[in-house]
Amino acid sequence: MSKDSLIIQFAKFPRRGEVKTRLQGLLSEQGSYDLHIKLLTHANQVASNSGCHHILALDKLGQLDCIDSIAKHTPLLLQQGADLGAKMQAALSWGLNHYKKVIIVGSDCPVIEAFHYDEVCRALDEYEQVFIPAQDGGYVLIAATQVNPAIFSDIPWGTGDVMSETKKRLNQQDKKFKCLAELWDVDRPEDYQKLIAIHPHFNVL
Repeated sequence: MSKDSLIIQFAKFPRRGEVKTRLQGLLSEQGSYDLHIKLLTHANQVASNSGCHHILALDKLGQLDCIDSIAKHTPLLLQQGADLGAKMQAALSWGLNHYKKVIIVGSDCPVIEAFHYDEVCRALDEYEQVFIPAQDGGYVLIAATQVNPAIFSDIPWGTGDVMSETKKRLNQQDKKFKCLAELWDVDRPEDYQKLIAIHPHFNVL
């Protein structure tokens, strides 16, 4: 893996009652919290195994055993911005000041593996932006060699229109981009059921 690439893992700082809220009903508040930590830790391990430099970008910094453990081998970055788009744009801009290729990935996709990062980095040799779409209409990963503010502003984050609106704006600009094979992330009860059927160690019930 090229050392000119940086993975920025995005995550919410674990807080009971504020993470994985769409799973509450199936999971308790504690269960949602525990699952968030499991997914965050797993995503960090995969990034660590990728061969890329990587950091963890959190919406808040604080003391917590799981975060303290990650911080022993992964630098931490505080997200900056009013919404998800602004935060990703700021992180991407920061990263591209230090690396040729920057990948921003969430912490909710348990099926992303190290080879996906290799595929993304190779695609960035030809394309300005590379995405791994999510089955729910968003994307689990965005990677770029330059910042394009149009794809971060006024996007309907958290809806099924994120990827389609992003593609629309890139096409309007006649930009070269590539979408790799879509993956799924864990947002809804059915996603959790799928997850534990494949990977029982994520079970928090």
